[in-house]
Amino acid sequence: MEKEEVERGVGKLLYVREVLERRVAECGEELKLLRFLLKLVEERLTEEVFKAAAETSKSPSEARQTMPLKTTDGTLLATIYVENELMRIIPSENIKFNVNTPPLQSFLVGRILDGMASKDREEAEAGKISPDEILTYKILRDGDTLKEIVVKGLREERRVTALKRSIRWTLEKMYEKMKT
Repeated sequence: MEKEEVERGVGKLLYVREVLERRVAECGEELKLLRFLLKLVEERLTEEVFKAAAETSKSPSEARQTMPLKTTDGTLLATIYVENELMRIIPSENIKFNVNTPPLQSFLVGRILDGMASKDREEAEAGKISPDEILTYKILRDGDTLKEIVVKGLREERRVTALKRSIRWTLEKMYEKMKT
């Protein structure tokens, strides 16, 4: 009789294990789907924020500050437009910058923009700035071609200056790689 009880107990445990494994697999798929949907919502939200910021800002020709970025030989790389806390970097129509060309992602995005955003998030968590003051950016592209970089949340003039230097250096390096 003990053997039959043990076998029934093992059978029940095997059944429970099977049900749990199936449920874990289902939850894993649901979690993947939820993460994917969250990513889509975040991307859409970012697009809407930048769209609203761009619509409320003045056109590039009316910007508070306009700065052409040129190489040492005078080739126009891009034009930077700054209005309040919004910066727009529009590459020259004559140059097709590939978004995969270093150092755009590794330096400008990874080190400079993400670094500034990370610092802002820390300051927001510490209550030094409000969450809507956190630096955000959007890399607009057509396929692999860079169309525009929009940066929102430039609270300080020194940040604008640092960002201009970083953008100039990045685009110069990308242009050099395109010529070779």
